[in-house]
Amino acid sequence: MLPRRDTVWRNWARNQECSPAAVETPESTLEVREAVRRARVAAQRVKVVGTGHSFTSIACTDGRLLRLDRLDRVLDVDPDAGTVTVEGGIPLWKLNEQLALRDLALENLGDIDQQTIAGAIATSTHGTGRTFGGLATQVRGLELVTADGEVVRCSADEEPELFHCARVGLGALGIVTQVTLAVVPAFSLHMVERPDDFETVLAALDASVDGHDHFEVEHWFPHTEACLVKELDRTDAPIRTRSTLAAWRDDILVGNYVYGALCAVGRRSPDRIPQLVRLATTQLGRTDLVDRSDRVFCSPRLIKFVEMEYAIKRADAEVALRRVRDLIDEDDLKISIPLELRFAAADDIPLSTAHGRETAYLAVHVYQGMPYEQYFRGVEAIMDELDGRPHWGKLHWQTAATLAPRYPEWDRFAAVRHRLDPDGTFANDHLDRVLGPA
Repeated sequence: MLPRRDTVWRNWARNQECSPAAVETPESTLEVREAVRRARVAAQRVKVVGTGHSFTSIACTDGRLLRLDRLDRVLDVDPDAGTVTVEGGIPLWKLNEQLALRDLALENLGDIDQQTIAGAIATSTHGTGRTFGGLATQVRGLELVTADGEVVRCSADEEPELFHCARVGLGALGIVTQVTLAVVPAFSLHMVERPDDFETVLAALDASVDGHDHFEVEHWFPHTEACLVKELDRTDAPIRTRSTLAAWRDDILVGNYVYGALCAVGRRSPDRIPQLVRLATTQLGRTDLVDRSDRVFCSPRLIKFVEMEYAIKRADAEVALRRVRDLIDEDDLKISIPLELRFAAADDIPLSTAHGRETAYLAVHVYQGMPYEQYFRGVEAIMDELDGRPHWGKLHWQTAATLAPRYPEWDRFAAVRHRLDPDGTFANDHLDRVLGPA
């Protein structure tokens, strides 16, 4: 596949862009190897991009950019072993559909299904559910193209140290061309989405998290006491969904277009944002349905925004949310997009944001084109005091010096990185900042 030149790449949120020296779209692992070798000969760094759903510059480069759009096939399904092997560029929505055709599913998902599987696991993408880890905990094997253009396969039994670290690799260890994932028999979820008020939600927070397979404070609307919570539980009940019209009205028309229009008005007139948010909360209602798991986990996101998310100890969830509310009030910030609070089990992956501790995730957002730095820096200061770990694909100002103490196995990852990529072939300015120079 010949490279394209003079190309500007932008991410989904349009807050990051770069001008690579060359862009390639390989169609096989062999073509990935050849692209890496060409880059080495030209003394170029190499970065890989999926669908661009990271808000940071993690995929940016002035060297060679590889798009994995055409590495999107299901390669093998082993129902007896409970695994599926796919190419690294397959988007989650396509993987979910392919699994459903085989009466299989991933045991947990985030709320967006547009990312590639390689990109999602690389940044420690997660869903919610206190007994469920992030997507990377479902990985059972990886194939990577290393900095010298060779192919390495790893699992718990083969190259176990590489496997241990590469499940959340930030694109720093190699190009993930294949992923083997654990799968489960297809299942349905009973979803109850209901409005509640801020104090009631926090008073019942532990009971709610412990009492459901998956629970989240889907929205707390700033400038109000209104929340929307989501409770998900596995069920054998028959499928019971909204009509196509009702689903479109709730999720697309109201949840995206109408709310997006309110945000756009708020961007032009920030002083009206509290009033507009209160108006939006009058449309909150209860939803009660049963559907295929991935259709319940994932929701359409059409509004453009920038986002920061921090992982903190679950025990600190309430104090974190209260302190962010105080920040908004005390600094007289005008915030139009709700906050989100989710939960995950601890895991043992060195750079996973849930490493070693039961975790709560607090996410804050700002509508496209609006200033966010004062808000995000204020939130980050709160999270620093709570030993917070930023989502690897979302905005933050941390450095390797501030991050290393928050990850007990930081040096273990660094050693694997040094062994696989001593010259920084897969580095860029962003990774130099958050991981240190190769």
